Amino acid sequence: MENIATTLIAIGFLMLFQPFALALYTYSFITMLAGTVMFIIVSKFPE
Repeated sequence: MENIATTLIAIGFLMLFQPFALALYTYSFITMLAGTVMFIIVSKFPE
């Protein structure tokens, strides 16, 4: 699950720094925020 959260954060960064589509830029912060919150929650789970 941590890998999914990390991938979601990376996708958010790619969406933020791409110059092509405004819609991707618009949702980039929400995507990064969701990945960050997911990473914080998932990292608390026991292995």
